[in-house]
Amino acid sequence: MSGKRAAAIVVVLVIIGAAVFYLRGGWSSPTAAPSSAAGPESAVQLELVKGTAQANNAAANTGDFYQGPPGNPVAMKWVQLSAAAAGPLNPVMVNGVGRTVYRFDKDTANPPKSNCNDACAKTWPPVLVQAGSRVFVDGVSSADVSAVTRADGTEQVTLKGWPLYLYSQDSKPGDINGQGVGGVWAAITPDGGKASVSTQGGDTLTGLEYKTGTARQNNAPPNTGDFYRGPSNNPAAMKWVQLTAGSAGGLSPIVHNGVDQTLYRFDKDTAKPSKSNCNDACAALWQPVLVVQGSRIFVDGVSTAQVGIVTRADGSRQVTLGGWPMYKYTKDLKPGDTNGENVGGVWFAISPQGKKITPSTGG
Repeated sequence: MSGKRAAAIVVVLVIIGAAVFYLRGGWSSPTAAPSSAAGPESAVQLELVKGTAQANNAAANTGDFYQGPPGNPVAMKWVQLSAAAAGPLNPVMVNGVGRTVYRFDKDTANPPKSNCNDACAKTWPPVLVQAGSRVFVDGVSSADVSAVTRADGTEQVTLKGWPLYLYSQDSKPGDINGQGVGGVWAAITPDGGKASVSTQGGDTLTGLEYKTGTARQNNAPPNTGDFYRGPSNNPAAMKWVQLTAGSAGGLSPIVHNGVDQTLYRFDKDTAKPSKSNCNDACAALWQPVLVVQGSRIFVDGVSTAQVGIVTRADGSRQVTLGGWPMYKYTKDLKPGDTNGENVGGVWFAISPQGKKITPSTGG
């Protein structure tokens, strides 16, 4: 074969290959990834909104508020995922009307796949959405929320890859009748795990008494604990503290107290060992969360395993989370304020695990 002929053949082959590559989209203009909460397992686009449905003025009788069949388009307009306590279980996920949310051991999370269909799905209604549905995240990271396409073509919300369900035998907020059914169903935690019974009663290690749920649910007396309006070191103020996983100021998950004051951590403190370095004038501006021996801690979506105590320089006892001492900011004037966020580049809202929550990590 002559050199000219061989060269001509090479040119033809290059042209053919280029044409095939082009037809397969190799040279097509790049397209932006859809602004979707869903991963590759689902093409549905979701709108993730920090805060509760009520705080975001969701319409009555829509989404979780809807009282008809779960597959109705009105029911799928929005879903709420909130960290909370349900009965003795803490933390667990609940929806916008306080119903417990479950996971199924026979499903898979990686890759996400639901194996509950037909009769199973009637007993365990999947948490369904459709394109454009809102998911309100409160005490959970939006980065962990996605959706998976079910066998019937509907779209089911996932948390950490696990498809989510309600239980038809739960009739009111806080019911946990699905917990442990068949040894394969469990209430799901904010990190996708299986919920378990939370430590309650006295703790010899911390000298505190733990109780699941909120202060109001447990009928805490007025003008005590977080309800107290005077100095935080008053004995009445130190009777109890509430630690609730939630959201505030576009940040989720954060921890707030019983009157929705955002709680903070200080980068100049240490967690291992726990030590507060905010004293005197600093502590007047950033009030430490204080307790005394026998104080009660109401845990609501926050694991007691994360709660601890550190003795401050003045001898008072400060509550810690994940080892980090916790504070209130005196310039937060109303529930949900986050004026202390990123002050001086060293103060941040605290997560239920003690991590600092910044706008870039706020779910």
